[in-house]
Amino acid sequence: MQMTDEEKAFVEECDKFKDYKSIDEYIADIRRLLMIGIINHRYSEKEADELIHDDIHMKWIEESFSEKEDACSATVDIAYCCG
Repeated sequence: MQMTDEEKAFVEECDKFKDYKSIDEYIADIRRLLMIGIINHRYSEKEADELIHDDIHMKWIEESFSEKEDACSATVDIAYCCG
């Protein structure tokens, strides 16, 4: 699966914790990473939202955000462990 140059640049940008104004911005990055296929599977928007908004996954996301884990790592953890 090929990523566009724009998608590759976004993944690189998310490979470090950004100066997020809120957890919602962090969640939006995780959703986009799931949809562009960071783990070699492109989730649909609906699938990504379902994965993210599951109570257990949301708790993991909140913990990852509070620990300032980069969005790429959080996405891989959620997708491989729970997807």
